Amino acid sequence: MKTIHISYGGPDRRIKDATGKVWRFEMHPYSGPAVQDDDGELAEKQPGQRSPFWTAVTLWAQQGAVIGPDGLCTWKPEPEPTLTHLGGRNYAIAGSGLAEKYGRTTP
Repeated sequence: MKTIHISYGGPDRRIKDATGKVWRFEMHPYSGPAVQDDDGELAEKQPGQRSPFWTAVTLWAQQGAVIGPDGLCTWKPEPEPTLTHLGGRNYAIAGSGLAEKYGRTTP
């Protein structure tokens, strides 16, 4: 007896990255997100590591994979950390152990 494995991807999703570009993708249960072309097929060239698509889809998944009323995946950008000046060219995140070690509790 031979075993056959058939794996289907998830439903088609659309997400808008931080630059405003809308990506069409499917969230595969094993492989994760895969970008699709205009015909719904897997794109031959997937986005590179530094593509804003990956930031958007990662935050979308971490924030509960919410789909908005317009059908787009809804996500919020992470807030920029507040930095405090330690001296010279050195900074630390406000409230961190390093900032407290140097007595810098306010930005």
